[in-house]
Amino acid sequence: MSRRAVFLDRDGTIMADVGYPSDPRQVRLVPHAAEGLKLLQEHGYALVVVSNQSGIARGRLTLEDAQRVNAELQRRLRELGDVRIEAFYLCPHLDRDGCDCRKPKPGMIERAIAEHRYAREGSVAIGDRPRDIEAGRNARLRTVRIIGGPYADERGATADRDAADLLAAAQWILASDQAAGHEKDARAAS
Repeated sequence: MSRRAVFLDRDGTIMADVGYPSDPRQVRLVPHAAEGLKLLQEHGYALVVVSNQSGIARGRLTLEDAQRVNAELQRRLRELGDVRIEAFYLCPHLDRDGCDCRKPKPGMIERAIAEHRYAREGSVAIGDRPRDIEAGRNARLRTVRIIGGPYADERGATADRDAADLLAAAQWILASDQAAGHEKDARAAS
């Protein structure tokens, strides 16, 4: 049986958006990120980061810089709550490059689903920008937008749910899973 996954934007969702982070010392978790991710992990969700990193194409950082930042993020999450990101996917391109991986296109999510055989049904995309939500919708997933950050006023695709942080997002996901389970039980009983 395939596992459900949560496809997470990185900058502004899990860690502070500092603009093209290239040094592991720039990793600062946003409040309640580790708690929310731990809750999802404890309930069987695979945690997968899908992140646009156009700073690579702009020459602001290298692929190796991005990988070092991801490794530090992984280390901090493990230290704070034994949280494990199962996979990191990034798009190093610019919008004008026309790739299929840059959000709002769903290429990174689709690749992760194919490579790890994650279940599409029940999986969720979480991010702080409309392009994150649109990528999730394009991949036919439930979506949660983290609000209150620097992109709070950015307009675009509407999420299934807005949440103040990853802990609130996790709580909504688990509550909606429970409600869906009760619906299935009721249909099976009738």
